[in-house]
Amino acid sequence: MRRPLLLAGAVGAAAATVATAGAVATASTQRRRARKRWKAAPDGLGSLHGDVSTVIADDGIPLHVEVDEPDRPEPGAPTLVFVHGWMVSLDCWHFQRLAFRPSHRMVLYDQRCHGGSGAAEPECCTIDYLAADLAKVIEAVAPDGPLVLIGHSMGGMTIMEYARTHPDVINQRVQGIALIGTSAGDLGQVLPGRAGQLLRKRAETALSITARAPRLIGAGRRLTSGPAYWLTKRFAFGGEVPPEYVAFTDAMVAASAASVLWDFWPLISGLDQYASLLAFSGIPTLVIVGSRDIMTPVRHARRIHELVPGSRVEVLEGAGHMVMLEQADEVTKLLADLVASR
Repeated sequence: MRRPLLLAGAVGAAAATVATAGAVATASTQRRRARKRWKAAPDGLGSLHGDVSTVIADDGIPLHVEVDEPDRPEPGAPTLVFVHGWMVSLDCWHFQRLAFRPSHRMVLYDQRCHGGSGAAEPECCTIDYLAADLAKVIEAVAPDGPLVLIGHSMGGMTIMEYARTHPDVINQRVQGIALIGTSAGDLGQVLPGRAGQLLRKRAETALSITARAPRLIGAGRRLTSGPAYWLTKRFAFGGEVPPEYVAFTDAMVAASAASVLWDFWPLISGLDQYASLLAFSGIPTLVIVGSRDIMTPVRHARRIHELVPGSRVEVLEGAGHMVMLEQADEVTKLLADLVASR
C-alpha cells in the first residue's frame, strides 16, 4: 500500500509545484505587460511632475518635494498638501493630482526613506520625525495662505501628529483635513485572538531576520516578482482593478529600500494618535476608507469619526487600501466637496 501512496503523494506534490509555478509565471507575465502599458500611456501613472525642490529635514535628511502651480487658479483657493503612505511615494496621488491641477496649487512630497527622499537611521523613522518633516515642507513651499491637508495611511498618521504639535497652523490656516485609509492606533490588533498573535510574532521574527540580511531581501524581490504582484493585488485592492494599477503600486513598493519595511514597523504597530485627534476640533474633516481595506479596516475609520465631532466618514464599497487609485473618481469628488466647503 505504501508505494501507491508515495506515488500519489509525489504526483500531488508535482502537480502542486506545476500549478504554483504556473500561477507565478502568469503573475509575472501580467506584471510585465501591465508595466509596459502604464509607462507608455499619455499622462500615465507616475508621469506627472511639478516644480521640484529639496527641503532639508531637521536631522539633515533631504526631502523630495514637488509643487504643481495651477493654470487657472481659483481666487482664495487653498493649497492642497498631499502626504502618502508607507512603502509607496507621492506618485500614488496620480488621479487626484490630474483632477486638481488646473485649479489648485498642490504640494506633494516623498516621506523620508521613500521615493526620491533620503534614507534615515532606524531611530529617526518615527511619527515625531514624520510630522517635523511635514512642518518643514509647509514652511518651505507653502509658508502662508489657507491649506487643506490630505493623507493616506501613514500620511494620515503624520497629519495627526502634525496637528498635535502645530496647533497654531491648524487653527489659523487649515481649512480641511482628509484622512484616507488610515488609523489612529491599535493596528497591532487588526487580527485579533491567538491567530493574530501568532502572525504578528512570525512577522516580527521575519522582520528581525531580514533586517540582518538586506541583500538577501533584494535578491528575493527579484526572484519573486510574480508572487509580489499577487500579494500587492491582494493587500492593496479590494476587487478587480486594471492590471496597470497593481503593477504601478507594486513598482512603488519595490522601489522602496527593504529597510523601510522593518524601520517603520514599530511606528505602525505601536501607533497611538487618539489624543492628537483633539486638535481637529472645528476643522472640516473627511474620513475615507474602502469597505475591503484589510490594512486599516473600516472600524479604524469609524473610530476616528467618533473622536472628531462634526467629521464625515465615507465607506467606499468594494475598495481596498489603495482606494485613491481603485475608486479614484469617488475619492476625488469627495475631496473636491471638502475643498469647496471652506
